[in-house]
Amino acid sequence: MVTPKHATEWSAWGLHARVVVTDPDALDSATNLVRGYLSAADVATNRDRADSEIRNLRPGHNTVTPMFARFVADALAVADSTEGAPGPTASGTGWHAISVDGTSLHLPEDVELDLTTTSRASTADHCATSTAELLGCGVLVALGGDIAAAGTTPDDRWQVQVQDLPGDPTCQVSIPSGAGVATASTVKPLHPESLPQWRTVSVVAETCTRAHSVSATAVRMAGGAIDFLTRLELPARLVDQEFRVVTLGGWPS
Repeated sequence: MVTPKHATEWSAWGLHARVVVTDPDALDSATNLVRGYLSAADVATNRDRADSEIRNLRPGHNTVTPMFARFVADALAVADSTEGAPGPTASGTGWHAISVDGTSLHLPEDVELDLTTTSRASTADHCATSTAELLGCGVLVALGGDIAAAGTTPDDRWQVQVQDLPGDPTCQVSIPSGAGVATASTVKPLHPESLPQWRTVSVVAETCTRAHSVSATAVRMAGGAIDFLTRLELPARLVDQEFRVVTLGGWPS
C-alpha cells in the first residue's frame, strides 16, 4: 500500500514554497511551523534588514541564537567541502578564521559574514528536520529548487520533479527521508549573451545544504564539472545549453 502524502504551497522569499507530510492531520501544524521558521530565518540572515542578526555582528566574540549558529556551521562545512566556493563571506576569503561553538561566534577583523549562498538550503534542511521531529511524521520542504526530506519515509519514497523552466528536460526522482535535492541554474533570460556550458546541475546529497553547494559550484564549471562531481561520488544530473542531459553517480530514478 502506498502511503498518501498531503501538501500545501505558497510564495515566500520570492519563490515557491511547498510542504508535504505523510500525516494529513499534521499538515496545518507543519505549515505553521515552516512559515514561522522562514520568518525567523529571515530575521537571522537577511542582510537587507537593518534589524537582522547578521547585520548586527561585530568583530571578535558574538553571542548568537542557536538558529544563527546552525546557519554559520552549515556554511562553514560547505566552504570546507568545496574549498571555499561558495564561501560564507562577502569577499569569498577569510572564512577559515570564522569559528562557532554552541552560540559563541568568533568573527575576525575585516571579514564580513554573508550566508546568502547557503541560508535557503539550510532553512529547508532545518525546517524539514525540526518539523518531522515535533510532529512525528514524514516531512518534505521545498524552497524553490532546494528540497529536504526528514522523518518517516513514505512507502513509495518522496517523489521529486527536477526541472528548471517549462519546456526544459524534466525527470522525476525518488529519494528517502534524510536526503536533499538541489538544482542550480545559470539561465538568465535578460542576459542571453553569457552562456556557461551547463544550463542546470541537480545533485542529491545527505542534506539539501550539501546538495546546493555542490550544484552551485558545478553549474559554473565547464567540462571540469563532471570530474568534480565524479570525485565527490554524488548522484548528479547536468543539462547543457543544447538540452542534452548527463547523469552521474547513480542518479536516482
